[in-house]
Amino acid sequence: MMAEFDYVNSLIPGACFGTFKLPDELAFVVARGEGSTVWSTDGRVFLDYVLASGPMVLGHAHPKVVEAVRDQVSRGTSFYAMNEPAIELAAEVHRLIPCAEAVKFVGDGAEATFYCLRLARAFTGRDKVLKFEGAYHGHHDYALHGLKASGLPEYPGATPDSAGIPQAVTGTVLMAPFNNLGVTRQVVARHGSELAAIIVEPIQRALLPRPGFLDGLRELCDECGALLVFDEVVTGFRVALGGAQQLYNVTPDLCSLGKIVGGGLPLAVVAGRRDVVELSSPLASTGRAVYLSGTLNGNPLAAAAGLATLKVLTELDGPKWLEQIGTALADGLRDTAQRLSLPLQMMGPPAFPEPVFDTAEVSDYRTYSATNRRAAQQFGLELVRRGVFVHPAAKMYVSTAHTALQLDQTIEIAHDAMTAVRDQGLIQD
Repeated sequence: MMAEFDYVNSLIPGACFGTFKLPDELAFVVARGEGSTVWSTDGRVFLDYVLASGPMVLGHAHPKVVEAVRDQVSRGTSFYAMNEPAIELAAEVHRLIPCAEAVKFVGDGAEATFYCLRLARAFTGRDKVLKFEGAYHGHHDYALHGLKASGLPEYPGATPDSAGIPQAVTGTVLMAPFNNLGVTRQVVARHGSELAAIIVEPIQRALLPRPGFLDGLRELCDECGALLVFDEVVTGFRVALGGAQQLYNVTPDLCSLGKIVGGGLPLAVVAGRRDVVELSSPLASTGRAVYLSGTLNGNPLAAAAGLATLKVLTELDGPKWLEQIGTALADGLRDTAQRLSLPLQMMGPPAFPEPVFDTAEVSDYRTYSATNRRAAQQFGLELVRRGVFVHPAAKMYVSTAHTALQLDQTIEIAHDAMTAVRDQGLIQD
């Protein structure tokens, strides 16, 4: 396998597609996936809690999705023109998502958040955006600020997380701590007249919002004239069919949707108020017209996969199913740690719980960063070593395909993984 990854690295730098990379001794090439299981080319079998970083909410190769994609392939894979699957999917998004008066398709979640911010700047005539420290909104220059724990500036200062981001862009990004309305209100008081948008993951990574926090952001935006943008790439259709905005009863002006909406194929959505989204129409007034286009936007193959996924989720009451599965997983991991006298808490909603080795309250990025990240990372690696595929030190996605037997197997394996981490001296009993 080491030699194989040397070859892969010679073709694909880092031998990975982004930043997610397992150590060489654990890394593998996927041969196929079915349900909540993936198989590697070297014969290993993994229970999958990565699920392609979330899109495979029904599991891999769900028969209804496979059927929809196969049918669309026979009709054509791309047209650069309006097509029936895209229209049907837009109607379904409009039906399910509270803010979705109007819909535009893009390629991935990062494009969706990028265009949400572009629309907000055009609509308000302002340049600055406020995001929350530790939030991930994709790969574009505005999003890549405040993700790392080192060298954190005083609020609302923002530090870029990648080389190649112009200082001029950094100067338009303001930062505040998640779940802290007091600091956020201070930032808005100073910069509200310059603020185009507040963008927030309503559940930031696995940090649940405190009661009143999202309502407070809605009120701040209304007061200063900025737009409220929910990044629902992760939460959309997962924590409720209408996303976190339905779950918490707070309606943003715009939202980004990804992952589930494409059914495992590249697709994302900008949804929101019609008076804002229609600025992207070719018929929009030239003064505020927003360029939003892409060769594969509204791709019929991806739209067919997404539409089939949403139909199955609706029929199953998928979010309730995910809640039951995720609760069983989180309870099992928590009980296992308790039997081993290890300090573990399960963060996040049941649909994507995250194990954190610490007992202190975790409410924002800095308190999250202060937890035992080394132990969380090693725990994830020990799970992978034993046949449970996770993104180490991150959330664990569950699907409707995970079975009670697989959950029992996962919890049994987790006992051995936690014991190994403890025996390495990374966590104390």
